[in-house]
Amino acid sequence: MKHLLIIILCVALLCSVPFILPHRQAEVTPSASPSETAAQEPPSEGSSASFDRLTTLRVLQGDSVTEMTLHDYLIGVLLAEMPADFPEEALKAQAVAARTFALRRTEVGKHPTADVCTNSACCQGWLSDGSGETPERLESAVDATDGLVVTYCDALIDATFFSCSDGKTESAAAVWGSDIPYLQSVDSPGEESAPPYSRTVTLEANYFAETLETAYPQINLSGTPDSWFGAEIRTNGGGIDTVFIGGTPVSGVSLRSLFSLRSTDIVFHPSDTEIEITTYGFGHRVGMSQYGAKAMAENGSLFPDILTHYYTDTVIKKLLCQPDRAVSVFHTYAAV
Repeated sequence: MKHLLIIILCVALLCSVPFILPHRQAEVTPSASPSETAAQEPPSEGSSASFDRLTTLRVLQGDSVTEMTLHDYLIGVLLAEMPADFPEEALKAQAVAARTFALRRTEVGKHPTADVCTNSACCQGWLSDGSGETPERLESAVDATDGLVVTYCDALIDATFFSCSDGKTESAAAVWGSDIPYLQSVDSPGEESAPPYSRTVTLEANYFAETLETAYPQINLSGTPDSWFGAEIRTNGGGIDTVFIGGTPVSGVSLRSLFSLRSTDIVFHPSDTEIEITTYGFGHRVGMSQYGAKAMAENGSLFPDILTHYYTDTVIKKLLCQPDRAVSVFHTYAAV
């Protein structure tokens, strides 16, 4: 009986260990909880090797798959996703979010023949450094955060990010319908002067009506455009959850898709022949705001503060490479 209990405990422990599967890495073991940090064993000899340079990703570009180091992949993500002149701490936050996102994609196996792709609508944007001269600030941001990831309950998070908020981010539940504890609506001040903060487009009323009638055959758009719009229900993040148009409930997510709008924070200004639409923020607004990260960095916040602000109740961990055992281990990360 004693031996049976030992076997059961060993199996339970093994089942609780999260795994990520970047090539040349095998097992990922969670570190101690924050309350146990003082008892954390120091990294073993050899663990100072670069995790990013020793981890290889299969990257899907169009129809072809290219192998590259995680380090080189992250440089390409930063080139595509964030201006190189953003503050250093914002670039570091982006590097950690991008690393976490890529390793999480690898873990769940989204692509059958690759770990990630270069399509920003699916995974993350990626650009090749054709000149061969990577901006030093991007290289520094990746190197300074080598192996750092964002975790929730000792597992990699889906580190979603977007361009600009309207002063608040959205929860995952408001946009994608699934409640994710670390993707909640949070304040994101200081973005009002950002170029993508607001945008106004004007649509012909006939085009607006025809588009909605195709998507919602039951909609009633008789009368003048100013009579089409009824009550609105807003999310905690300020976006339209539902708006009644022509007596039919239409979601903000649907409106954004149908009319290629920048966000779901939408304000309508109808006239007799046109519908003026102003949006605030740019993107799905779930997770880290890039211009919000810029504003926080300019106000003195360090990258761990930026990340844990946008990803609720998360902990930054460091993946340490130990080439002699081909094992990467979660260690509690303490900012210096």
